[in-house]
Amino acid sequence: MRSFIGEEVIGEEVMRFGLAFKIAILTTIIVAIIMAFVGFLFGVRQENTMRTEMKRRAVKISQITASLGMLGFPERKTDPWALSRSFISLVPQMDENILYIVLVDKNGKVQGSAINSDLLSSLVGRKDPSIRTELVEELRQKVAGKGSSRAILSQLGHLLPVEVSLKPEEVYLGSLAVGFSLNKLDKEIYKSRTTAVLLLLVFILIGVGASAWLASSITRPLFKVVKAMENVQKGDLSQEVHVKTRDEVGMLARSFNFMVDGLRERERIKATFKRYVSEQVADKILGEKVKVTLTGEKRVVTVLFQDIRGFTSISEKMPPEDIVSMLNEYFSHMIDIIFKYEGTLDKFIGDALMAVFGAPISHPDDPLRAVVSAIEMQKVLVSLNEERNKRGVPPIYVGCGVTTGEVVAGNIGSEKRMEYTVIGDTVNLASRIEGNSGRGQILLCESTYNAVKGNIKVKAWEPIKVKGKDKPVQIYEVLGIIS
Repeated sequence: MRSFIGEEVIGEEVMRFGLAFKIAILTTIIVAIIMAFVGFLFGVRQENTMRTEMKRRAVKISQITASLGMLGFPERKTDPWALSRSFISLVPQMDENILYIVLVDKNGKVQGSAINSDLLSSLVGRKDPSIRTELVEELRQKVAGKGSSRAILSQLGHLLPVEVSLKPEEVYLGSLAVGFSLNKLDKEIYKSRTTAVLLLLVFILIGVGASAWLASSITRPLFKVVKAMENVQKGDLSQEVHVKTRDEVGMLARSFNFMVDGLRERERIKATFKRYVSEQVADKILGEKVKVTLTGEKRVVTVLFQDIRGFTSISEKMPPEDIVSMLNEYFSHMIDIIFKYEGTLDKFIGDALMAVFGAPISHPDDPLRAVVSAIEMQKVLVSLNEERNKRGVPPIYVGCGVTTGEVVAGNIGSEKRMEYTVIGDTVNLASRIEGNSGRGQILLCESTYNAVKGNIKVKAWEPIKVKGKDKPVQIYEVLGIIS
């Protein structure tokens, strides 16, 4: 039987880690890309929103502080910055993110400052004690207007400096500098990013699980089909795949079942054909390698009739079971030879058999095939009779008649029972000639002789009168094959 799935059958591991793996990876990649893209968009938007809001708060607080710092400024002639200095000390309490605040007059002199000690401690708390003391001192110097802020800013984390000019009635009085620490904001952003990554991983895991389930739901029935196809390739036509889904996989399974039903039917037909024709002929017919007509047609064929001589007298001395056993043994050998030369077993008629060479499959040398078959049958009977003699049972002798001519071939019978056979004068003549043959004789009609002369040794008989013919018929007895 030919392979239905190629020279190499797909195995279970290939199915599980081939298509399933591809589907899982593809689904996971798609989920990861979508989630990463969505997470990135929302994360960027959230970060921008938080940073914008923090800057707005910083500017707002600075403006409020600056405005409050200028209250009563003109009335205080002796110390106009006194109220501002007292208010500045309370500013760090307004927002926990304010690290320092510095009030400078128009001459650049620091009039007031404050440091958020708690926030500063949290920022430098994990540093080396000597470095922590140095940072605190540098920040105080900076607040006092005596130090540089570059080194400090680089070690105190992410700072947002805001400076507001003090210009009541468009008269510049000084400026207010406020330093906002963005460390807490950065921590919140880090938490947000971490949460987004964790959610991404969770969704990826969910995607992997979902894709694995999806891949499994697809590959399981596919593997059933492939496994069944592998068994069909080995010759097991009892396979049937049960898939309840109505998707493409279900359609594939139903198509496979339909195909196997067809193969089973083909095998049943083939087995039936093999009872009448050789295996080669059956393969040709079922393989549609030749055009075969079974409905009825005229064909030129060679018909072989063979009958056991003295069968009546033999059967009268034997019990029924021995008669059946003898016929089965005899016919088994004869049919093998007919099939060997691609003839068709037409029918059994008691102890006689009829074979046809040229229908339903024809060959250019059908007459020669028929005659060679008859010669080989006689040789096989010699060996068979030697065995029968050892068993103490009567020998079997046959006579044979072979004719060639036009017949009508086709299915003949009724709706309930039909058989493929040939009818015509050629068939009747073969039967008549066989009736004139003796033990071990093979007789040919003239048309058969003309078809095989040069290959077969014959002896011409005197024309004989046969039933159904007005004129005597020329007969030839086969003597052997010309080597």
